[in-house]
Amino acid sequence: MKKVIFALAAVVALAACSQEDVIVADKGAAIGFDTFVGKATRVDDPSLTNDNLKNFAVYGAVTNDDTALIFDNVEVAKTITNNDLSSEWKYKGTQYWINGATYNFAAVAPASCGKNGAFSTSTFKTTLEFTNDAVTDLLYAQHAPITGVKGNGDAEGTANEMVDFTFRHVLSKIKFSFVNQYNASGSTIVVRDIVLTNPHKTATATLDATTTTWKNLATDTDFTIAFGNAVSNTATAATAVEKIAQNAELESFNQRFIIPVSPDTASYAYNVSFVVDLYYGNSCVETYIHTATVTFAPAAGTAYDIKTVINASNIDPAQSQEPIEFTVNTIPGWGEYNNEEEAEINPAQNN
Repeated sequence: MKKVIFALAAVVALAACSQEDVIVADKGAAIGFDTFVGKATRVDDPSLTNDNLKNFAVYGAVTNDDTALIFDNVEVAKTITNNDLSSEWKYKGTQYWINGATYNFAAVAPASCGKNGAFSTSTFKTTLEFTNDAVTDLLYAQHAPITGVKGNGDAEGTANEMVDFTFRHVLSKIKFSFVNQYNASGSTIVVRDIVLTNPHKTATATLDATTTTWKNLATDTDFTIAFGNAVSNTATAATAVEKIAQNAELESFNQRFIIPVSPDTASYAYNVSFVVDLYYGNSCVETYIHTATVTFAPAAGTAYDIKTVINASNIDPAQSQEPIEFTVNTIPGWGEYNNEEEAEINPAQNN
């Protein structure tokens, strides 16, 4: 899914993540786990994927005569096998399938975030206290209830299959893009030092199989998110400086995560600052410091591109620029001929 929002005549676009195939796992009577997650969109994208997911925390409840929590923030880690050609998910303290029982499983990634969560054995929902650092991609997965388990190793039993988690992203991801429509002849611009100054730092998430609800959102004056400079995809550092040609577009080096707003909040006003340098050739003739507000309601699992068009009306945040124009006021007439200054013309002499 994609959306668009404008700031300073700007646009915000949403993008959903693509999915990869489920990894086929070995069969066995012990309870085992498998995962799949979407792909990252850029080299510098901090999103978790099948390739870079290293661990997750699992919660699991079994219901038979009664209900018991048998997995409570248990770390499941990827173990590389077969000379780095394959991998398995392993955990300590093996649990086994109980014949005829019903199981409910949930998982949080990365595993370090699971310690702040609690899984309810009455509602089968997870409550998670989260502190954002802008670079940790928070994932959640919940498996449909597994009922009537055959845990005796029967070839057709549910116990011979891994509990496969399809993770979803529960934060919002944002980047900034800048289009240069400042079309003064011979000019280019540089956009640098892009910073989000008032993102939420902490919140409480309530998660189930399909929904994510964020509550108790709070900011911290010391918490800001830096996005680097506007650069091309070939840039290798957030500090790289690139000129944006006329009618071209570059985007922030960094993509970062923010906490989505709560469902009862229509929108939130995010403050962003950035610097625009105006160049002619290699000479920077003016620098403009911008502070702007982008108001929207970021949703869980959605990526946003906050796109700003820079032109003559907004390159200077203090006032619109007018084009340089020329006119001719008057051209003085010629004076009258002065007979006293006649010149004598001698005919050419023939040899």
